[in-house]
Amino acid sequence: MTKGHHQARRAITLALALLLCLCTAALAGDERGVLLSPDDLTALRPAYEAFLNQLADRIIARDLLREDEREAWLMYQLGDYFQNGPYGMIAAMFTPDLLAWARPQDSLLRLEKAVSGGTLRVDTVGAYAPLDSILPGLLLETSLIGRDGLPVLCRFRWGASQGGFVAWNALTAQEMDVGNSFINDGRPFYWTDQPPAANAVGDWVINVEILGAEDDTALGSAAITLTPQDGGWALGPQALR
Repeated sequence: MTKGHHQARRAITLALALLLCLCTAALAGDERGVLLSPDDLTALRPAYEAFLNQLADRIIARDLLREDEREAWLMYQLGDYFQNGPYGMIAAMFTPDLLAWARPQDSLLRLEKAVSGGTLRVDTVGAYAPLDSILPGLLLETSLIGRDGLPVLCRFRWGASQGGFVAWNALTAQEMDVGNSFINDGRPFYWTDQPPAANAVGDWVINVEILGAEDDTALGSAAITLTPQDGGWALGPQALR
């Protein structure tokens, strides 16, 4: 490792440590004594993604990350963001092949499918196991992107062949079970079930129907397939169909 790499790593590490300390200090003064809610994380995400992209520019310029690794690095950081909030980490160290060690359950997975109303986009993670996750379930954040590239106001009707959904109640600052059928506006919520048996066969299916913002006009539909694996379920790039 060169002297330049040492200096760059030290500067970035100090800056990130300061950033995380500021986030933690801000939360420590919260009279409710709770961490950031899913709504908070969603509201802050655009600014956080902008910061990550600027940081990626810098660490790529310092030869700490390859340009072709940028997208995977961003997904890894966003996965950590939704799972650990301000107590997570930002991996900007000189660690060759760092991303090769990233587990599917630790990185965000972006699934997309063309529908009549545009492009359905679901942000989730590459794998989920109830006994190996601090989240209450499999993350599901959804949007419909129009042909002009802008989000379309709509609603999403969810259904599960097995298991059920967990949503965030902003009034009580608590998670709540909402059963195996649920309508929301796309903000993050979760699906969960008991760990599958070791000899489980067949896929679990989560269905989603896109509805108009004001009525039940159908704008498209899709299904997410979850394959039992290692006490949980695995998703792949083709999981949304």
